[in-house]
Amino acid sequence: MTHFEPTKNKVLFGSSDKLADWITEGLDQGKIIDKIRLMLKNYLELDNVSFLFGSGTSIHLGAVAIRNFPKEVEELILDQGLRGEFYSTIEELQAEVIKGKIDKEVFTDVRGWEFVVDETIYRDNESKEIAIEYEKVLNYLIAKDFVLKEDKSKERTDKINELIISIKEGLFKVCDLENRPVSQTIIDRKKASQFEKDKEQGTLLETRSKYIFHEKFVKALLQRPLNLRRANIFTANYDLAFEYAFDKLGVHYIDGFAGFHKRFFKPETFEYDIFYPGSTTSGKVQRIEKVVRYFKLHGSLSWVNSESRDSNNLYGIEEKPLELIETLKKKGEIIIYPSAVKKSYTLDLPYSELFRQFASTITQSQSVLITIGYSFGDDHFNDIIYQALSNPTFTLIIVDFAGTKNDYIKSMKELNDPRIIILEGAFFGDFLTFSDTLMPNFNNVDNNEKVANTLNELFSSKATQQEPTKEPEK
Repeated sequence: MTHFEPTKNKVLFGSSDKLADWITEGLDQGKIIDKIRLMLKNYLELDNVSFLFGSGTSIHLGAVAIRNFPKEVEELILDQGLRGEFYSTIEELQAEVIKGKIDKEVFTDVRGWEFVVDETIYRDNESKEIAIEYEKVLNYLIAKDFVLKEDKSKERTDKINELIISIKEGLFKVCDLENRPVSQTIIDRKKASQFEKDKEQGTLLETRSKYIFHEKFVKALLQRPLNLRRANIFTANYDLAFEYAFDKLGVHYIDGFAGFHKRFFKPETFEYDIFYPGSTTSGKVQRIEKVVRYFKLHGSLSWVNSESRDSNNLYGIEEKPLELIETLKKKGEIIIYPSAVKKSYTLDLPYSELFRQFASTITQSQSVLITIGYSFGDDHFNDIIYQALSNPTFTLIIVDFAGTKNDYIKSMKELNDPRIIILEGAFFGDFLTFSDTLMPNFNNVDNNEKVANTLNELFSSKATQQEPTKEPEK
């Protein structure tokens, strides 16, 4: 039986903590979990269901959060001899954030940072990472590179372009999940019920699938009735955790790319679907079950600038396997999103199309958006979510470990809107728990697994029967 610590979790409907109410009423933990699972099932049976995943869903796989500048990327930059260019950029950006607050004590209290490196660079007190968003650094450098490139009056001696490439190569390293160790904390957390059963049976995560929790989530999601629209998975993550899970499960995902040996970005494919053919030319077709719509709103490690553009590749964006990107030494050309651009700027493709899809999807009537591991750090996403909240039939469910300790999520709670539901804490705000324990089971049994287990047992019994019997020794 899965247990949670009541004092470390909340289930908020508007500003009301239903978890505290249920405990006061004397409900045991099993019934509370059943209540939440039933609530989620009711929302997942709506016609228009979307999820938005943030970095909190990949941390357990060894990925790093990029709200600060990752230590590993900083070390890579220093190894490549770009110390001066890098630290001067950080100083310029942090000076803009401080906005004249030169009092060390005040600044530390407000941001939780401390002076290091000759009192010119702030770092996070706990992790010691440079306290500036990764994407903000990249955006600043791209903008600066553009301005200097347009100025033809003087010859450039800077190393901005080399620094941009180095930063992208560093991100590739810290988000390439196949080459990063699974966090030991998964084995220690004892949260997800099925994982506990696997552990009791001596089956650790590494011997099953690194992406087991993504797989569990997708399998549960695909049990929704087929008469409903396809579920939409939006993610701000660059890693390929979901792609690996889709491949393991044999799931087709519509992600805006088309092609086989060469896959190019074609946004019209978002409107495609996959069906079984009818028995006659005028017969009814049947939808294929294993299909999701998948949107990588910030780009991906697997997207690179294409060498040429033609009628089949209007946007110059190509999708390649990570092994090939590494072999071709194109890690510095991956297409990732500098999200710190001011909102007044016009977004270029592919982001303008991806954000349009996000907005048009969640602002439709009778929609639900479930955010998981997303800390509301992107103003573009937040504006679209606020726009959706103006629709009276829209529901927002926030699943986040920190929950209302995050100022933005706290402000959402303070709206006291019952359409905003917040699952918070080490149990209810955790992706592992959500995918394994809270996701409802529409069919009560996974038919594919049942068939596979039956076949395995059948073949096993046949093999036993066919083993030759030894004659007794004379």
